[in-house]
Amino acid sequence: MVDAVIVGAGSGTRLGYSTPKAFVDLCGKPILYYSLAVFNSHPSVNNVILVVSADMVGDAGAIVSKYGFSADKVSIVTGGHERWQSVQNGVAPSAAEWVLIHDAARPFVTHGVINSVLDMRDRFNCVITATPEIDTIRTFNSDGRCGATIDRSNVLRVGTPQMFRREFLISAFNVIQYMPASPTDEAALFESQGIPVGYSWGDSLNFKITTKSDLMIARALVEKYHTTDESSVAGDRGRAPLLPRQQRVDDG
Repeated sequence: MVDAVIVGAGSGTRLGYSTPKAFVDLCGKPILYYSLAVFNSHPSVNNVILVVSADMVGDAGAIVSKYGFSADKVSIVTGGHERWQSVQNGVAPSAAEWVLIHDAARPFVTHGVINSVLDMRDRFNCVITATPEIDTIRTFNSDGRCGATIDRSNVLRVGTPQMFRREFLISAFNVIQYMPASPTDEAALFESQGIPVGYSWGDSLNFKITTKSDLMIARALVEKYHTTDESSVAGDRGRAPLLPRQQRVDDG
């Protein structure tokens, strides 16, 4: 059994909004709507747990009701002070063997990307979504000088959804208090315990909306791929992601 946890408790400060980022308008609907629709419609996802800040629980409930999401499948929980705490709160009510953790600020997740992650269940207890790095990457020094150029063929851009065997993830949360800094994502917890982390190819359009320019691009994409079936804005746009050797993750 697989449950999805959509994390939408972050602020919208860098977008220039006082509204939490997941609730910022994206072509007439809140950003979180798009990924919620995709996970809700995926045949392998049993339940969707939406994590939001305490003061947005009512708004999230109104969105679930307004757009016809089943209250039997979609539930809402309150997030924590840090991201990992929000994820922990989202995972807690799940009884599934596997959980998919996804950023609400990534509205263009597809069924194909989800399938690609799920296909790795027989190989790893943790799988991240990744896309290849296409830019030149360098280190830098504090005095203004560039450092070494990093071989980008050995670097991945990490995204979501990320998949975890739930019992392992719950145990991993217990070690955070012993880490020198909070993890940037839950896969880092597994890595810190020596648990292998797998990857599956994602989609370059499944980017995280963080800045105003990201939001502008997202609006253009929604306008381009909008159809009468709202869930297909992300799920069935019929494009090939930018993968090595033109490998394609087909939507399904």
